[in-house]
Amino acid sequence: MLNIPYDLCEVVSDLTAQFVTQSQLPANSRDVCMLVIAWAEEFSSRHQGTDWNEVEYLETIDAFFSEKYRAWIDSVPARDLRPND
Repeated sequence: MLNIPYDLCEVVSDLTAQFVTQSQLPANSRDVCMLVIAWAEEFSSRHQGTDWNEVEYLETIDAFFSEKYRAWIDSVPARDLRPND
């Protein structure tokens, strides 16, 4: 059995929920998985030790997702995108 920290699983879930509501998605659905896992690891690393009783988690992860998604959209070739219908 894998030993994946609960907080990382929560971040993956939250980022996935935000990703699937966007107007553009990767043409290859496996890329969504890879992006979300990489972003979740970065978020967890960046916020290691954050006291979520003092920092609003949902606002923080929303801002992080927006930052990462915008950067991704700006960097990916149009042929690698598909509309989220």
